[in-house]
Parts: sequence; C-alpha cells; structure tokens
Amino acid sequence: MRVPCAATLLALFMLSVVALASSDSATPAPVATTIEKFSVFHNLQFGEYVQRGELQIMDDGTAQYQSIGVQDPPHLTDTEIMPQDPTKYAVVLQSSKGKAQYVLPIDRCRLSDDDKTEETFVLHTAGLGSVFHVDYDAGKTANCLQKNRESPVRPVLFTRVLLRPRAIGPTPKLAAVASIDATTGKEKQPEPQRSFLAKYWYYIIPLVLVLLFTGEEPQQEGNARR
Repeated sequence: MRVPCAATLLALFMLSVVALASSDSATPAPVATTIEKFSVFHNLQFGEYVQRGELQIMDDGTAQYQSIGVQDPPHLTDTEIMPQDPTKYAVVLQSSKGKAQYVLPIDRCRLSDDDKTEETFVLHTAGLGSVFHVDYDAGKTANCLQKNRESPVRPVLFTRVLLRPRAIGPTPKLAAVASIDATTGKEKQPEPQRSFLAKYWYYIIPLVLVLLFTGEEPQQEGNARR
C-alpha cells in the first residue's frame, strides 16, 4: 500500500481550509429590519410642513435617518396643533403605526445661514422600538444673539439620530424617621440592645425552678419499688 507523502497531505489540508473559508464567507450576514418608522416634517416656512426624511428604528438596536429626494415631497395638512409663532421652527414626527406624533419646536434664529446646520434627534425608548419621548436640537444659541439677522428659509441640515434606552436609576437611601420626645422636644435616643437573658428571664427562671423541684421524684419512686 502506497503511503501519501507529506506534500500531498499538506495540499489536502490547505484545500480543506480554503473550502471552509469560502463556505463561511458565502453565508450572508443577518440583515436588520425596520420595526418602527417616523416621517419627519420640517417647518420650512411659516405654516408649511414638508417631509424631509424618515427616522427608522431597527431590530438590532440602532436607528438611522434617510432623506427623501422627491421633487414634490409630502406636506403635513393638520397644522392646528403646530406652533403658530413665526419666530419658531418646528419639526413634526409622525409614526407609521399611527400611534404617536411629536411636535418639536425650537427658536428659528438658532438655524445658521450657511450649510453647516446640524440637527440631532434623541429617541428615548422603553423597549425594542417603543418610543415614549423625543428630544430635538438644531443650530446654535449664539446665532440668536446677532442683531438684524434674518432667519433662513430653507436651511441645509445634517441629521444625527441617537437612541437612549430607559435605565433604572439608583435606589435612594432614605433616612430613618426621627422620634421626638414630647416632654423635652428632643430626639429620642435609641434603646440599647439587651441580651437574650435580659429579654426572656421571666420565661427561663420558672422553667429552671420546675426542673429543680421535680427532678428527684422519679428517682425516689424507683427506690421504693425495689
């Protein structure tokens, strides 16, 4: 019987390694799916709310923002609950599930005249895809300090989305309720801890006495029988 040489065994080993590597690389990575989606409407002009993008919460615990590039974007028609102050800039989030709508107003003067205005959405979640609060921030407060500054009509925004899961805070350590003496008006001092004998002597002494006076009787009865 012919024994394979070392070179042949090494070649077979390398081929098996390459085959395993190719099989692992061929396995597709799991694709995250959307579990919640919000349409983002911007108050580009007073009384006009135009959709600029969508916020998506994925099942892998991440969130992303996608801008829409249509020429005629959807408009928000129900503006009765929106801010009616022309100095305010508002963003409205509408859930695709029809359960939640968030109105997020800021001062319009915070927005910059250039193309470097950034906005940040902070989604507070109580579970996987369960949003219970949204924070919004855009622009800079320093822009409002400039005098005779006209607010931009259509700012270019860079969007950032953050997820903040609900966390249980530390348990507070409550102080004990102080007991006040009614006669002196001062705080009562705690009573010193007593020993076991000091607490239960009235149970122990009768039991000892009973054992002392009844312990000889069985011995005398035994002697009498003899």
